[in-house]
Amino acid sequence: MRPNRLVFVVNAFINSPAHPPARRAGLILLGTVHSDPKGFSRTRTFLEGYGPALIMVEISPFALKFRKERSSELRKAFLERLRMVARERKIEFAAALKHVQIASILRQIGIPYEYRASAAYAKRTGIDLIAVDYSEFSSEWIETWPEMTSAANIERLMEMESAAPPVASLYAQAARRIGGGLSLPETLPGGGAPGWQKRERHMAVEITSALERFNPERPVYIGGWWHLSCGGSVKTLRELLGIGAASCRLLDRGG
Repeated sequence: MRPNRLVFVVNAFINSPAHPPARRAGLILLGTVHSDPKGFSRTRTFLEGYGPALIMVEISPFALKFRKERSSELRKAFLERLRMVARERKIEFAAALKHVQIASILRQIGIPYEYRASAAYAKRTGIDLIAVDYSEFSSEWIETWPEMTSAANIERLMEMESAAPPVASLYAQAARRIGGGLSLPETLPGGGAPGWQKRERHMAVEITSALERFNPERPVYIGGWWHLSCGGSVKTLRELLGIGAASCRLLDRGG
């Protein structure tokens, strides 16, 4: 009953005459690759050049609070397990740290660069910064972290090939997806399409509400490029907000 009511309320909010697409005409969606090693500096450069009046970032209030309170503790425990596994497997700890799957976990349990760069800019300039992701979705994902950071999972990951596509190729793929060159995958992680659809709708509501409250001249949303895609079974944030391709930008191209 609750999920159906949520979807109904969100649909009514997004499509209400009181919230026409024109109100979101000035919104820029900045797509990122979460594994971008230059992400922090690129985000900082974009913010300094663009000078937004409001920043909205893809992280939920729950996930932000959890990471601020527990990230250091989780990182320490994970590294201790990694050191133990590396020692048992006679792998240099420095090499284990560089394994692409290990680096991905360390990135996930920390505060994302998108938020860190935005927070630093907001603190310096005094503008508003809003976390707009879906806390319920984040909570369900974080519940999987004990298994993800376990010694058993570290062992499994260390058996996998340590290879990942170059970040430049990921941005190139993002550009094709945003431009409509490729359709979205129908299978999604983290609960599948229904969970992702609820997430996208929640984010659209949060952004629309923020734009109504602050009425900023230069608002920007910063988050993973997938949310800027279109044409799949899940209506993405971009589609729900009615944002055209001209207002969708990618971080590697200076925004």
